[in-house]
Amino acid sequence: MNKKAHSNPKSNAWLIYFAIMLVISVGVVFGSSAIAKAAKEADNKPVAVDFTIASTTPMSVAENELGITGVEKAFDGANNVVAYVIKQQAVGYNQESPIEMATTITADGKIVCGIEIISQEETEYLGVRIMEDSFTNQFKGRQLPLKGAGSILKGSEVDLIARSTVSSQAVVDAVNNAQEYVTANLAE
Repeated sequence: MNKKAHSNPKSNAWLIYFAIMLVISVGVVFGSSAIAKAAKEADNKPVAVDFTIASTTPMSVAENELGITGVEKAFDGANNVVAYVIKQQAVGYNQESPIEMATTITADGKIVCGIEIISQEETEYLGVRIMEDSFTNQFKGRQLPLKGAGSILKGSEVDLIARSTVSSQAVVDAVNNAQEYVTANLAE
């Protein structure tokens, strides 16, 4: 039997097309995951806050449902508005006594300069850890909005405190509420 009669070079072209499509598909999958990883790293990289607050002046608080109780306009040494200090209440694990805190956000409402837990009555040994520097320091220089680590939401990740996620998530939510207030009422 003549093998040439049964062999058509065009019939093997599908193997070449398949190989090309496989290479392109693998490239798209790995390329898109690399792009997603780079975007996530960019969201999570803290930004340097390069100003010092020299003074603050109190402002009136617009009616809100975000837990905002006080607002101060923050100025640098040249009397430029650089940030807002938002005082607020957040409901954590102890729903009877809210967490009192202050969040400082840049004047454009895009970056957290820092947070301070003023008072709290969360659970002993667990929820009280929201006052520790290891928790509060991770907010400095974070781009807004924030999200708890592992969340599918978009935003800068903040590590929640193990076995105290309700208290630490309440702080994250309060910072996002402060940003919402700043962008809706104050941002220039």
